[in-house]
Amino acid sequence: MLELATSDDSPLSGDMPEVCRLTPDTLILVWNLPTRLWTVPKLEARDGQKISPQATLRLPLGGGGTRLLRVIPQPKDTPLTLVAETGTLGRQEEITIDPDGQFDPIDAYVLLDDVTPAGRLSLLSAMLGAWASMFRMRRSRSYNQVLNRLVARIVEDPQRAQPVARLSEQQMLIATTLPIAFGGIEATYVVSPTGFWRLPQTAHHGRETPNGAKQTFFIADRNGLDAGAYLVITGSRALAIRHLEGKANLPSLSRWWLAQGKADADLREYAIDALARGDATSRKAALEFQLRCPLSAQRVTGGGGLPSGEVDLAVTTARGTLIGGWYRDPVEMVGGVDVLDHTGTEHAFENHFYRYAGSVVEEEKTVPATGFVGFHPEIKSQVPILQPRSILRLTSGSRHLMVPTAQPADPAEARARILRAVPPQHLNDEIMENCLAPVIGDVQQKLMGSIGSPTVMDIGEQRNDPSVSIVVPLYRVLDFLRAQVGAFACDPWISQHCELIYVLDSPEQAEQTEHLLRGLYQLYGVPLRLVIMARNGGYARACNSGAAVARADLLAMLNSDIIPHRTGWLGTMATRMGGEQDVAAVGPKLLFEDGSLQHAGMYFARNERGQWLNHHYYKGMPGGYRDACVERSVPAITGACMLLHRGVFEDVDGFSEDYVIGDYEDSDLCLKIRAQGFDIRYVPDAELYHFERKSISTHADYMRGVATQYNAWLHACRWNDQMSDLSTYGVAPQAGDVLTGERLL
Repeated sequence: MLELATSDDSPLSGDMPEVCRLTPDTLILVWNLPTRLWTVPKLEARDGQKISPQATLRLPLGGGGTRLLRVIPQPKDTPLTLVAETGTLGRQEEITIDPDGQFDPIDAYVLLDDVTPAGRLSLLSAMLGAWASMFRMRRSRSYNQVLNRLVARIVEDPQRAQPVARLSEQQMLIATTLPIAFGGIEATYVVSPTGFWRLPQTAHHGRETPNGAKQTFFIADRNGLDAGAYLVITGSRALAIRHLEGKANLPSLSRWWLAQGKADADLREYAIDALARGDATSRKAALEFQLRCPLSAQRVTGGGGLPSGEVDLAVTTARGTLIGGWYRDPVEMVGGVDVLDHTGTEHAFENHFYRYAGSVVEEEKTVPATGFVGFHPEIKSQVPILQPRSILRLTSGSRHLMVPTAQPADPAEARARILRAVPPQHLNDEIMENCLAPVIGDVQQKLMGSIGSPTVMDIGEQRNDPSVSIVVPLYRVLDFLRAQVGAFACDPWISQHCELIYVLDSPEQAEQTEHLLRGLYQLYGVPLRLVIMARNGGYARACNSGAAVARADLLAMLNSDIIPHRTGWLGTMATRMGGEQDVAAVGPKLLFEDGSLQHAGMYFARNERGQWLNHHYYKGMPGGYRDACVERSVPAITGACMLLHRGVFEDVDGFSEDYVIGDYEDSDLCLKIRAQGFDIRYVPDAELYHFERKSISTHADYMRGVATQYNAWLHACRWNDQMSDLSTYGVAPQAGDVLTGERLL
């Protein structure tokens, strides 16, 4: 598997080792022996002197002899005397190495003379690996020159390895061919006159060429490739040397790919995987390549009793790969669905695969089908893989490729698709925990990281020393702004003590919202601060962004559909803060528009399926219901209207941002506050109207049900023990209150 170069060099001879210099600090002893050695002859230091480190290598010669190499450090202060057992039986000779001795540099050509192909592979492997590390010679100029000459001498006229595309500013794709008989590649190195390094990425084997070779691709750094560089490819029993051509102006990966006119999906995944392991720029390049060069979508078509199927959801994240779709199996031939990794290897889903009854439209008819969703934790990537491939595996042994349409790269759109992966009626905690939750959590984290900094706009002269900062998140629905600002303007306590901050979480409405708020300022003279989010990030991020620009010691978090109908409510709530019981949060009585109770504090209880849910005390009862008029400590309060100590809010890191869209963040915050030892109170003397869910109902994903189920699951995982402890806390609902405990939707 190695084409040898001819050599006219004279072989070393003699019973005693020749001593040569490998680097300024390292010597190499070259000992030619006439027979094939099965053991290493003794070469020991006299008088107990220690030689460390040292390395020995036996190279078989074509004539039947052995070339023995031993690498040792150059003696520093005193001469080193070695006792060698020579080829003559029982004969010993001494070699004295003077620290100041003048030794000739090792001749790479002489080292190779008459060495068999297996020996050359061993020599090159030792120099690229163990020797360089053991003697710290990777940065030695002389060592690199010897290594480069050695590689150049092994094959007289090596084939070429050609850079074909620029993957990123740092990496390029290199193509060459290898004989099919080469076998598996163990390691690949770039060797140049000034240095060498091992390629971190494994090679990719492509299609066979007409002459019986196999296209092989490598990924290497673009920097450091000097003239005269080589690609050294080693296998278990094979060695290939390729001259590495330089190319200054490489096409981008996308341009090169499109110019090929043929789609090697495995090569595409290989390049994407390499880029995904790089820096932020490389990861962006991986995403761009997928968007510019998508694969053709592919489904399995049936008919005549044959199975059919399709993957319509496929999301690869840093935590694993989620796929979802359907198949029809009229005669029970489907054995399972597998997912492919970046090398094209099939992976079964094992336990994280679930089926449910469904239907699809085929030939304009609705027919029954099996829906499925599966999660594989081992197939993962730091970059979204927009078209993970799957296999529909039949019991006949045949396999059919399924390729989804390009999935959305934007994390918000990806999250929306995941939330539609399983119909709510088929969703349970097992599917949530084993399939959906890992990818929802990863995508949510990416979404939060992509939002960017908000823009802050002051309307009117702001108060310098407010006692309370009122923070109101806005999302699409602006219908209540006039009534809410008007109510604030008519409240003397708010006018004297508060600053008003609106956080717009739908930035596409920035111009409309600014115009409306400026008009309200002209009408009422109430200074306003508008925080415009860079993109929609959800309730928690909006509230946290508003709190970040607030200047008061107390934070009043209000929904945009909260309308006060009496003045003084906020002052009443503020008087309940702190005190001997260290009250860190208080909530008011909230009423529906018909005057019935919406909120009188919040508690936690399990439903008929054993799931923890948030409930409101006395929800639906008359607004003047006796027990709802009692001020008391409660497990939690709604985020629709709550007053908090800013210091405590910051100590618990505000609202948790890993809940989806807007649900359970308020109870999560309350439980974090309670975990710090603070109390939470319900104050019925503060009374407001809440036109519930007017904003969140406009969100395209919320009403599909999966978001709420995910948030409930996450909340229960995080706070199960605390909710159990609080299940009998405070005032329990009365048995006769038929609407008590109604689920908050």
